[in-house]
Amino acid sequence: MLEVSAMERNAKRFEVSGKFVQKGKEKKFSMEVSAVNENDAAEKVLALFGSRNRLKRRNIAIGELKEVRGEK
Repeated sequence: MLEVSAMERNAKRFEVSGKFVQKGKEKKFSMEVSAVNENDAAEKVLALFGSRNRLKRRNIAIGELKEVRGEK
């Protein structure tokens, strides 16, 4: 049986959008992440961009972060 941690049970969906600079070009992004609060959602976005795109945190600007209500 798969156990669900307390953090996963309290997780909410957040829509995060902003801009990042890669190879001298500014690009927009928008993504949905699952996190307990807004700070964790922002941290997750920074970590994902860093690991997937090899970007430094200073090259990522989060413009809007809002909780997605409704359907899971």
